Amino acid sequence: MCLHTPEPWPRPTDMKRENEPSDEAVEHGPVYLAIERALWVLGPALILLTLLNVPGMHAAREQAEAQLAADVSAENLEYCARWGMPAGTAQYLDCIRDLVAIRARAEQRLRDSIAASDL
Repeated sequence: MCLHTPEPWPRPTDMKRENEPSDEAVEHGPVYLAIERALWVLGPALILLTLLNVPGMHAAREQAEAQLAADVSAENLEYCARWGMPAGTAQYLDCIRDLVAIRARAEQRLRDSIAASDL
């Protein structure tokens, strides 16, 4: 029988982890500190600017959509009038319906080609 007692495992207080900060003071240079301060200021500032810009982006998008609708309406009126269909007549309404259908098919073809190019 062996009466030899095994050595105990190292206690957690005896072990030193590699990622643990050492007792030595680590100083960074002034350039590093200036860059770190700038990043701490710029990060929240960019987030704040983005959040402040969101309502303006929505308003600009709505304005662009309204302008597009007005331009399309003016083009439809001009086109149908050029072909002898004055506004307010049954022929004019048929002309507008045809133009809306043509534009819808053209937009669908464009969407389809964009979707195909993304694959």
